[in-house]
Amino acid sequence: MCSFLKKDLLVFWRDRKEVLISLLAPILLIIVLNIAFSDLFGEDAEALDIDLGIVLEDDESLGQEKFAEAVLEMELSAEEKEAIIRQASSISPAGFMNSFFSDSELSGWIRTEKLSEEEAKEQVTNGELDGFVKVPEGFTYDVLRQLMLDQPADNALVLQIEEQSTESDTIQTIISNYLDTLNFQFALQGETNGGLEDPILPEGGREVVEGADSFSISQYFTIAMSFLFALFIASTVAMKTTTEKRERVFNRIILTNTNPLSFLMGKTISAFCFVWLQLLFLFSVSHLLLDVFEGKSMTFWMGVIVIITFFSLAVAGLSAVFTTFTLNVNNTDAANGAFNLVIMLLAAVGGNFFPTQGMPEWLQKVGEWTPNGLSLSVFMQWTQFGDFQTLIFPMVKLFVFSIGCLIIGIFLFPGRGRV
Repeated sequence: MCSFLKKDLLVFWRDRKEVLISLLAPILLIIVLNIAFSDLFGEDAEALDIDLGIVLEDDESLGQEKFAEAVLEMELSAEEKEAIIRQASSISPAGFMNSFFSDSELSGWIRTEKLSEEEAKEQVTNGELDGFVKVPEGFTYDVLRQLMLDQPADNALVLQIEEQSTESDTIQTIISNYLDTLNFQFALQGETNGGLEDPILPEGGREVVEGADSFSISQYFTIAMSFLFALFIASTVAMKTTTEKRERVFNRIILTNTNPLSFLMGKTISAFCFVWLQLLFLFSVSHLLLDVFEGKSMTFWMGVIVIITFFSLAVAGLSAVFTTFTLNVNNTDAANGAFNLVIMLLAAVGGNFFPTQGMPEWLQKVGEWTPNGLSLSVFMQWTQFGDFQTLIFPMVKLFVFSIGCLIIGIFLFPGRGRV
């Protein structure tokens, strides 16, 4: 088996162009992504500074009076009418919004100014405002009708922005979350018969878990891209078999007295060695160039090596399956396409292209069972908490995955009778 391993390592080494691509391409991509997103997520990124206009056209007292008149005309007992009007008097939709934007956390980076609609439109057009929220006439009356009488509303808050930007997206998200929270709390109070009380408005700010280090976007790009390119090694190893298959080297090997599985093990172990060295190179160079893992201890790097080792085993197991598949099919182009498709699916579900938090929960669960998704997840936990216990179960799963793939590869490996 050692001779096969030596042969495969030499095959890798002689293909200098592919070696350079597998080492330099991810480094280049990591640098580009860090530069491109540094303004959004970097430590030195400028804090959001949003100017928002408030156009208040609604007369709250008039809305309360109109609502009281509507209630008095309803066929209800005097006590019921009085209770509804009393509860409604405590609800101030525009007042809730003013309280929300006056919050100390939010007012630090969102400045609001009350303006007329014409002034607000002009300032948005001139770029003095990022957008404005319009509270239309009759808004209070409509909100009270909907909340207290379950009647449809005719008016809604209007958010106007000049162009799509980070600031406008943030405003939209804040307004949407504010309305969702408001609706949820009123609905909850109605279902629990708790009466309508002042809602607890959402609060802005940043929460830091005690004992956890932050996980930066630079670290995410480094880990995600490194694992992605490592997956492609499994495909590369398998496709190098096509040359040996075409030149009948593989046939001559298995017609000798050599155990044909030594051929497969040579491929598998060489894939492990190359992935292990590739990941170690990528993490080291990324750290030296971008200071990705600044201030991390030797213990942290030991944990990194453990994760790299077990992930390399998983990729090596995958290469065994791919190699066996290549030896069993006649159309190697189709096999290469299938390998790339599998790798891209693993990368998409595992979170190598983008964080999976925005994906459906069931898809996130699936991603946690992919070797790259599992490794990415445990790497994030290790970076934040540095607890060795968090490594044990994921590393066992990666090891089982590699053994399972190796067993599949051996089971389907063509024997002498196939040649």
